[in-house]
Amino acid sequence: MRALAATLLLLLAACAGTDETVIEPVEFSDLPSWNHDQHAEALTVFSKSCDVNKRRANAWRTKLGEAIGNKESWLAVCDHAAHLVAPTDDEARHFFEKNFQPVRVMTGIESKGLLTGYYEPLLHGAATRHGPYQTPVYGIPHGRKDFSRAEIEAGALKGHAPVLLYVDDPVMLFFLHIQGSGKVRMDDGSMVGLQYAGQNGHPYVAIGKPMREAGMLETVTMQTIRDWLRAHPGAPAQAVMSQNPSYIYFKLSPGEEYAKGALGIPLTPLRSIAVDDDRSTYGVPIYIATKRKNFFGGFDQKLRRLMVSQDTGGALHGPHRGDIFFGRGEEEEWAAGQQNARGKVYWLLPVASVPSLIPLW
Repeated sequence: MRALAATLLLLLAACAGTDETVIEPVEFSDLPSWNHDQHAEALTVFSKSCDVNKRRANAWRTKLGEAIGNKESWLAVCDHAAHLVAPTDDEARHFFEKNFQPVRVMTGIESKGLLTGYYEPLLHGAATRHGPYQTPVYGIPHGRKDFSRAEIEAGALKGHAPVLLYVDDPVMLFFLHIQGSGKVRMDDGSMVGLQYAGQNGHPYVAIGKPMREAGMLETVTMQTIRDWLRAHPGAPAQAVMSQNPSYIYFKLSPGEEYAKGALGIPLTPLRSIAVDDDRSTYGVPIYIATKRKNFFGGFDQKLRRLMVSQDTGGALHGPHRGDIFFGRGEEEEWAAGQQNARGKVYWLLPVASVPSLIPLW
């Protein structure tokens, strides 16, 4: 362990000042509040991820093809997890401590990661255009897919993409594009899901910063952006939203269960985390030590818990960048919109995998 730590410290020095991924082995006792988490919940989420990864040819590899640990080691710990039936928190904690090595994840220019939040929006819609339901939700186009948001809003997709349904709030649809999935309460009382199906190929551009620079906002949160857009309907709001040229195409999904992440299974509030799949991968237990806003008082409180990477997002860049899934509801929407904090990020890697990572960093 000392030899491995020394090697990784040399790698840290070599990568100083660069955006290269660096990892540093630590002990579980170094993870803030590790013993106070509810580890059985995290183990359940990890096991569900294992069930999917066992069938994936590129499991535990980044989108760029780099292995995060070796697949044989992951399959072995997944097999151990499958044999634990209704474990207690202590039993689950012992499982993680016995089978995994925690490593601090950093880059040469930033030791802490940025932890933001997302949620599952609830919109209101109808199967046909009538009354307040005027804004179409598109599936993947039949032909050209790379129109910008402004071009699509001007009608470029009419007749060239399926309309899944119509919603009553273009601003909420804009935020649904950012979140990637959500639910729609239909005018007949039923609930349907909208799941990410594709994207137009344009980069995601956050509109909060230019809005603040233009004097539209004093503080930037999801709520302040939304309130401004709703207070300036029509052309003014559309012009601001069009500064983000990225546009998401959807597909229908079940209405009651939580939205599925990129791994293909329903997300779990405050246990599922989205990562940059160029620099990280799915199905990895990730311990975070950061802070969040208290819903009732607005003050900062500690957020320290074990999550599992199950999703990704276009705004995520870096190995220790994470987007925490908060769930569905008013409190969850507020919490996700407020979440924007630096924090320590740790990967839990199968013990046998850690030495094999040295050549990658």
